[in-house]
Parts: sequence; C-alpha cells; structure tokens
Amino acid sequence: MTDQKVERRDFLRKAAVGAVALGGAAALSGCGGASTSSDASNAGVAAPAVSKKKIQWTAVSAFGKAGLLGRALDRFAGFVGQASGGQLTIKTYHAGELVKGLEAMDAVLSGTAQMGFGAPYYWAGKSDSISFVAAMPFGLTAQEQNAWAYNAGGIELADKHAYNPLGLKFLPLGNTGNQMGGWYNKEINSAADLKGLKFRMPGLGGEILKTMGTNVILLPGSEVLVALTSGAIDGTEWIGPAADLGKGLHKVAKYYYYPGWHEPGTILDAFFDKKAWDALTPELRSIVEYAAATTNLQVLSEFQAINNVAIGKLIGEGVQVKKYNDDLVNAVAKRAETVIPSLASKSANSKAMFNNLIEFRAGMVQWGGYSEAAFMNARTSANFKKV
Repeated sequence: MTDQKVERRDFLRKAAVGAVALGGAAALSGCGGASTSSDASNAGVAAPAVSKKKIQWTAVSAFGKAGLLGRALDRFAGFVGQASGGQLTIKTYHAGELVKGLEAMDAVLSGTAQMGFGAPYYWAGKSDSISFVAAMPFGLTAQEQNAWAYNAGGIELADKHAYNPLGLKFLPLGNTGNQMGGWYNKEINSAADLKGLKFRMPGLGGEILKTMGTNVILLPGSEVLVALTSGAIDGTEWIGPAADLGKGLHKVAKYYYYPGWHEPGTILDAFFDKKAWDALTPELRSIVEYAAATTNLQVLSEFQAINNVAIGKLIGEGVQVKKYNDDLVNAVAKRAETVIPSLASKSANSKAMFNNLIEFRAGMVQWGGYSEAAFMNARTSANFKKV
C-alpha cells in the first residue's frame, strides 16, 4: 500500500469519526445519527468502547456495473469499509451478477442481501407510496429534493410511510438531476401522438401516460437498448445525455425530446434490511449515513458536469434535440393534476407522502420564482467571452 493510500484511508476514517462526534452525519442525513453526551463529557466519563465485531453485508443493485451508477455503489461501499476500519464491509453485486436488476428489493426482503440500490419507483408493486420518494411529475428539482430529504424530514417521512412498513431503512444514494423527455423514431407533436405508443417510462410519469392511451412498459436499464432496437418498444426515456450516450440509445433513435416533465430530479435509493441496520452500532450507522449523503452529492454533481459535454456529442452524431410543444406539456400537466392525487388516495401512507410533498413544493415554487427561475432568465443577458 502506498503512503498516499494510507493517508487517504486515515483521512476517511478521521472524517467519519469526526462527523460522528460532531453529529455531522445526523445533520446531513436527517436520520438522527450518533450523538455525544455533554453530561458524560463534562463529568469526564469515557465514551463506550466501539465493538470490534466485523460485519459483512451483501449489496445488490438494479443498475449495471459499467457507468456512473455502478461506480457510485462501489465507491460508497469502499468508503464505508475504509471509514469503519473494516468493521463493516459491503460486497457489491451489480444487476445480473447475483440477481436481476428489478429483483434487488426481493433479495433484501428475503435475506439474501442486506442492502439494495435502485430507484424507488422500481418497487411500486410493493408500496403505494414509494414512487413519491423518487420523483413527482412537475414536482421538485434535485436541489429541492435534497432540501426536503435532509432538512424537511423527507428521509423520516419516506421511512415511516414507504420503507419501514416493508421492513427496510431508506437513505438517498444519488440523484440524476433533471432528466430528458425521451427517445423516439418519430416526431411527437401532440398528445394524440402518445396514444398507442409502446413507451418505457417507470414511476408516476408512466401512470399519467397510461391514462393518455400509451402502452407503458417497465424495463430495467440493461434491457432498454435491446427492446428499442428490436421494436419491442417504440420509445424510451432513460436518464439524460451522458447516461443515454453511454447506453447507445442515439444509435437506434433519431429524436431526443425535452423537458423531462416526468422526472425533474430523481432520488436513487439505498435500502437496508431494518434488522441488519438496527444491529449496527450508532457509530457505524452514522458512517453509512455520511457515506450515503456524500455519494448522493457526488452522483448529482457528476451527472451535472458530464451532461453538457454529452449533449454536444449527441448533436454531433446527428441526433435531433426537440422541445415538447407547450400544448402537449399543458395537456400532460392537466392530466397529472387528476392522476397523481388519485394515486395518492390509494392508502394513508401514499396520501401522507403526497400531501407533504405538495406543501413543500408550494414553498419551493414561490422561492424558486425569486431565485433559480429568475436567475436562469437573467443569466442569458450576459454573454461572456474568454480572456
């Protein structure tokens, strides 16, 4: 091991221990991590010794090993192992290595794995409320979702109304940022063009399209390109320029539409067997929370950084980037106003999630009008040039 690696390992361990001591991880995650006792400290009583028992977890992912999301899971697991001094190690299995991508939650629920990684709407068949954790059409941006998760009780709300009832513990483990609207081999000029279309779109956005006559199909990422190539689907949304370029969707579809009304920012979920989670020491739980919060920020930042380069490459490859017209977006938005509340009414849990989110959204719409939205309009007024 090189001196540089030793220094990095020591830094990570000290950073995590510092976060625990200061309550930093709890503040980041909003999950009430480890805390110190001021009474004990003032009395000169030493903190309880940390158990040296080594724990090994298995983690399964809905995403493939190649690409940003595969690297993110491996990086998360590596951080936890190093920061815990090897007390908690996580063996990662990407989609298809141990179980199929969409079987990740089943693997955790059955005890085959202690952790899963995916997108909350992949598990909609198990919970009426869980899709609301991922993204709501015309809902929150990624920045707003982080504000909700870490500072407005979002993590606790998701635990209470979606994950805990399944015997799971939730943490955000990434965000895609605003997604693109989708890939097609024909132009989409009106809501009528969506009728009869075989289109891959998970989550609440897919539920809206179903009511507009679209044949919505749920596929894991590993199957999207094959299905589009074979004609099994007529179109698909995936993530955004960088991920879509890496998957090769531009090789089999000509038109690339925006905006991604269905997913203005998509939380990716880490979910843990709650018994395994509760068995961790408070210090280890805080390390995992800190690692997850760091990974969440890293994933969002990386998507933001590489999408601009990727969209240029796609245009250079002949892709036609087109904007959904206002009439189509307005039609979808109006449908969303009835479909989403109807879905939220299915259970007390989904109703609680929805009502909390739309209340938070109202505040964000007001503040965003003064801040981000206003600035985006103003920014185009300045045309800087290199010096």
